[in-house]
Amino acid sequence: MIKDIVVHLDGSELDEVRIAHAEQLASRHGAFMTGVYVNRVPDIAFSAEPSSTAAQVIADQQQAAAKAGVEGMERLKPRFERLGVGNDIRRYDVFGWQAGEVLTSEARTADVFVDLRPYGHPAEDPQTVEAVMFGSGRSTLLVPPDAAPRDFDTVMVCWRDTREAARAITESLPILRMAEAVHVVMVDEGLSPDGEQREPGADLARHLDRHGVHVELVHARADKGASATLLAQADILKADLVVMGGYGHSRFREWALGGVTLEILTQATAPVLVAH
Repeated sequence: MIKDIVVHLDGSELDEVRIAHAEQLASRHGAFMTGVYVNRVPDIAFSAEPSSTAAQVIADQQQAAAKAGVEGMERLKPRFERLGVGNDIRRYDVFGWQAGEVLTSEARTADVFVDLRPYGHPAEDPQTVEAVMFGSGRSTLLVPPDAAPRDFDTVMVCWRDTREAARAITESLPILRMAEAVHVVMVDEGLSPDGEQREPGADLARHLDRHGVHVELVHARADKGASATLLAQADILKADLVVMGGYGHSRFREWALGGVTLEILTQATAPVLVAH
């Protein structure tokens, strides 16, 4: 079940996008929604020759950041009061490098963490999102900045025989049970563990059927690469949500390995639920 949702807030106008998607998911599942407002304060730079002028500049920056935090909360509180679900909002004033730690900790006691997708948009910080994705042990719902909130009636699951994909299936089960159509898309076909050829995805289909989820298996040829194939399938199926495992440990490693995860998170027009 999905009963606790944490949504990242940063005081910008894009908070409304995050809030709208989190509220839609919370309403559908009867979940409690916690907004975590991370107000970033300037990092303190120490000089070998400290001066009263430098100290004053730092003090002014800290004061301005604190004021911005107060003003941000004043804007966010009325928005949360209008939500149709149980909710809470918290504010943390932190240095930039602490943001990922704070959000990761908050996400660990929730079922789903909601944020903007970390790539392909200048407003989002990839390192912060990656910290939660790879460190929280929870699923992360990443939404495009221009995507309207929607019910996840049509879900596309990207399936590979990996630990990460299996985690994504487990994390998304509450959503899959409520969906009208679930399509399991496989790009790579292979042999069963005993070396005998069997229909790829058949075991997963039986597993999900036992959980009350009827799926359609889709075998796609990767003529233009795995990520391009999956993105094309999401468009063909008109998927409201893409579910996939998150591979790698950082954006650099994804790039170095040519990771499918990175390319889908950069280009997907539908929200993506990622588990690692």
